[in-house]
Amino acid sequence: MNVPVTRTHFGAIVFITSFLFASTLSVQAQIVPDLTLPNNSVVTPNGGTLTITGGTQAGTNLFHSFEQFSVLTGQTAYFNHALNVQNIVTRVTGGQISSIDGLIQGNGSANLFLINPSGISFGSNAQLNLGGSLLASTANSIKFADGSEFSATNPQSPPLLTINVPIGLQFGSNPGSIINQSKAVAPGNLQPLPPQIPVSNNVGLAVNPGQTLALIGGDVLLNGGNLTANTGQILLGSVKSSGFVGFISTPFGLSLNYDNIQNFGNIQLSDGALINTTGLGGGKVDIRGGNVSLNGSRIYALTLGNIDGRGIDINAQTFRAEGGTQISTLTRGNGAAGAVNIRATDSVELNGIGVDPYRLFVGKYLLSGSANPFDPQVVLITGTTSMGNAGNIVIDTEKLLIDNGAVLASTTFSTGNAGNMTIRARNFDLVGSAVNSGTFAGSTGTGGDITFAGERLTVSDGAALISISRDRGASGDINIKASESVEVLRTPDGSPVATLIGSTAGGINGQAGDINIDTKRLRISEGAGISLSSGSVIGNQPLNTTGGPGGNLTLRATESVTIEGISGVLANGSRGPSFISADANAANRGGNMNISTPVLTLRNGGVITTASLGRGDAGSITINAGRVEVIGNGGQGEFNSQIQTSVGIASRVINPNATANGGSLNLNVGQLILRNGGTLNLQALGTGQAGNINVVADAIALDNQSSIDGRTASGLGANINLQASEILLRRGSRISTDAGNSNGGNITINTNTLVAVPKEDSDITANAKAGSGGRIRITAQGIFGTQFRDKLTPESDITATSDLGPEFNGTVQIDIRGIDPNRGLAELPETLTDSSNEIAETCSAQSRNNSFVVTGRGGLPPAPSEALNSTPGWIDWRVSTPRDSASSLKLRVPTLGTQETRETGSTEDFSREQSAIQNPKSKIQNPLVEATGWVKNADGTVGLVANPSAEVSSNSYYSQKCQVNRYSSQ
Repeated sequence: MNVPVTRTHFGAIVFITSFLFASTLSVQAQIVPDLTLPNNSVVTPNGGTLTITGGTQAGTNLFHSFEQFSVLTGQTAYFNHALNVQNIVTRVTGGQISSIDGLIQGNGSANLFLINPSGISFGSNAQLNLGGSLLASTANSIKFADGSEFSATNPQSPPLLTINVPIGLQFGSNPGSIINQSKAVAPGNLQPLPPQIPVSNNVGLAVNPGQTLALIGGDVLLNGGNLTANTGQILLGSVKSSGFVGFISTPFGLSLNYDNIQNFGNIQLSDGALINTTGLGGGKVDIRGGNVSLNGSRIYALTLGNIDGRGIDINAQTFRAEGGTQISTLTRGNGAAGAVNIRATDSVELNGIGVDPYRLFVGKYLLSGSANPFDPQVVLITGTTSMGNAGNIVIDTEKLLIDNGAVLASTTFSTGNAGNMTIRARNFDLVGSAVNSGTFAGSTGTGGDITFAGERLTVSDGAALISISRDRGASGDINIKASESVEVLRTPDGSPVATLIGSTAGGINGQAGDINIDTKRLRISEGAGISLSSGSVIGNQPLNTTGGPGGNLTLRATESVTIEGISGVLANGSRGPSFISADANAANRGGNMNISTPVLTLRNGGVITTASLGRGDAGSITINAGRVEVIGNGGQGEFNSQIQTSVGIASRVINPNATANGGSLNLNVGQLILRNGGTLNLQALGTGQAGNINVVADAIALDNQSSIDGRTASGLGANINLQASEILLRRGSRISTDAGNSNGGNITINTNTLVAVPKEDSDITANAKAGSGGRIRITAQGIFGTQFRDKLTPESDITATSDLGPEFNGTVQIDIRGIDPNRGLAELPETLTDSSNEIAETCSAQSRNNSFVVTGRGGLPPAPSEALNSTPGWIDWRVSTPRDSASSLKLRVPTLGTQETRETGSTEDFSREQSAIQNPKSKIQNPLVEATGWVKNADGTVGLVANPSAEVSSNSYYSQKCQVNRYSSQ
């Protein structure tokens, strides 16, 4: 089991190893053979050059064995050997670390294997001049394919020197450390990199292009030291337990297998250390350790030519990058950039250089549409500035934290496509930082997708998880699958933009990607949001009105969605609500939203909106939910909670000359509850047509100045279609399709019961100022507390008027399918008539053409010889005294055929609770049909019938000899 190492431990390691290195250099460096080989090594000093000859050769392998191996500053250790030697296998057996601050040189193209279990330290002047690769290790021995072993800890055992190639390293229980501080200047055989790449000529330890540089030891520390293998590969491994590390030969060079290693140590890059495999084809960087830490350091594997890059792989228990660290596989050629793969069993932390530099970086990017890929805010990037495609980024860990202004990006600056980003983590916290996949100004390539899979995702404090197109290419999709929760929280004071998950088409014609979220709970608060937009706006000003089509949102939350609260004071001095938005700020259409959840709650400024600022039509909103509750601010504060689609108003910018059409609001819900000014709203400025509001629900309740509102300025009016079992309006609430310079819209309501309190001024209106009134059609079994009027009053009204005059008024059609108390009582004459003049004497037993009509209360006895015994049920039509909440109104509604009652209007129990996403249907009862007769059943019970057959029994109320029609007005 690995034990995490703190930064204090790292500091101790650095101090101790630096002390050992300094102590070793303080004495005369020596290269001393140990006389353990059949043909021993020979060291010949010649000024500052120590020429090494001899050794034992077996095939193409040359074996050297030394008691000490150290090189002072300015000295050269020169391996002089036959040109047919392919591998120089060297061990140090004396128990002292090898301190190298000079040059190690070899003949031809031989590879050098150097093992010293006690440790190896490369000083600031250390450098290489080898034709082949270098593998430096603190392993105990090197193993070969025939089973033989060249050991540094048991040199007295006669080695079976072999012609076979090495197959791996055998480590002991406590391997020594490897330190690199080299900043040596590049030798003449290394070509300088393009000036756009911010690297100096201090290449440190460098091998020839295409070769391998491997440091495999206990702890591996690069304290300001550099490693260079242009188009080659650099391998770092930290092993802290006994075991075998295998060599795997690949077409690209050596690869290492750590399957037999149980514990890994620490790998640290600090003080400007650089690992660089940049070249015509970006080389390979492979790092394997327990705790891997980069502080103010860089890993570059850039592609400059037609060869595809090979990428960067980091495997660790914990990985941390901070202090201006940068990891990059950018391509500047036609070859594809390599991928970046980071896998850490415990955690990954990417830490930036501060929130203020991050905000400046974001501001410059928003204004210019581009950025410097080597900006110090960019911690991890794979991108393309040419025809080659960018690589992919994969992060796989238990816990991922991106914090303090760090930027993680996969982008295209040119014709190549950006790569995809995949994050797999149980918990992912993005704090005051950015994850960006997209296209930059001047590019034609497409952006890559961002995919997150885990339990919890939190985006907070000015952070952005975004996919942006800033030119012709489409941006990628954002796919989030979080089994527990997604939270988008807190836009702090001074932030240039809201905390958000966003997709933007901000370029010429590039299409924005879609956002797909699948989770249990989604929470958006304190001015944060989810945004899909076409075109871009900063503050109150349109920044780009040429964006392509907006992306679509698909949101599925199996438990709840909550949107609430407002932001801090932004950099432009304004505040903003919490939101889910899809804005068309350009000529192309905006995206659509589809939201499914059992419970959707908007409060304290929470907003769901689609909007169009000009010519591009706004998208539609579709919500499938068990319960939707929109709680406004009661008239207090700048922002009100609402679900809205609008034209001419987007991102706080107003365009009264807009020509686009609005989207529709489609709600299929169990309960729709609007309280304290909460609104379901369509709004259209200019000549565009507002969309439609379509609601299918079990129950709809509006309370305290809440509204379902479809307003237009001069375009065609909106349409509101409501289908619900019960609709309640309280305390100044309204359902409206009012218009300005256009005709009023249409309202269609289909319900069992429509209820308003008469004195609370809750209205249903389709009025117009400079056009004709709209059309209102209400079909209900009962309407209580409101009625049609030809003008608005302090009562609760139903109106379709026009300010132009009565001849421009609209129409109101009310179809009552059941009992309507507003129709009043039937008037009866005060003077009784002479009954002798009213009784038909010809109503004989043989006649079939006579009728007996009874008008008034009380009905008719079953037979002339029986008394009138009426047993009517008591029905309470009274309305209770209004109180301060919608739950105070209780309506007693008769149920046909029974004397049961139902209570409606409660914001908590307005209808039965929905426990899962469903498609509720309005439960409209069949129309009432007047009874015209009765029959006596075989068991003696009496039943009312509407259309008795011509052939009825003698028990029927209808005599076969004298037909009687009975009308009883109540």
